Amino acid sequence: MSPNPITGRFESMAQAVAERVVALVVASLDVDALVQRGDVDKLVQRVDVDKLVQRVDVDALVERVDVDKLVQRVDVDALVERVDVQRLVGELDMDALVEQTELGAIIAKSTTGVATEVLDVVRAQGVGLDDFFARWTNRVLRRDPSALPVGPGALVPSTTPALPPGRRPSPEVRR
Repeated sequence: MSPNPITGRFESMAQAVAERVVALVVASLDVDALVQRGDVDKLVQRVDVDKLVQRVDVDALVERVDVDKLVQRVDVDALVERVDVQRLVGELDMDALVEQTELGAIIAKSTTGVATEVLDVVRAQGVGLDDFFARWTNRVLRRDPSALPVGPGALVPSTTPALPPGRRPSPEVRR
């Protein structure tokens, strides 16, 4: 049996009328008035936050962050002022530091050279600490290591060839 053409027309017309009525009702809704009449706290309590967070694409969210703009808002001076240098120095393990410097060998060489050797060790430790903070800062700021200069412009002649990406100068060069 073939479908009744009159019934098909009525169904089509009823469908079109229903779609038009729904569109008119939705267009006339005042969302602000509905929100004011409803209990927003009760609605929020029904939201499953864990399920909502699982749907968040963290990688896509991080890609949308403008790191340069974020870093520009950081007040470095205020950040440095918050560092408790006295506490940091107090937490240094001086015994371990002295063990690493082979202080016994320095004393055996000569008493006049001790101060010079200790000063050199402290300088070397300072350079290491400076390098550590530079790497940490570059990591936090997401700087490309291959785009960073090998050293200060006054100390590194412009005729020195740049290192290939990912290579760092050998420890002998950095002294």
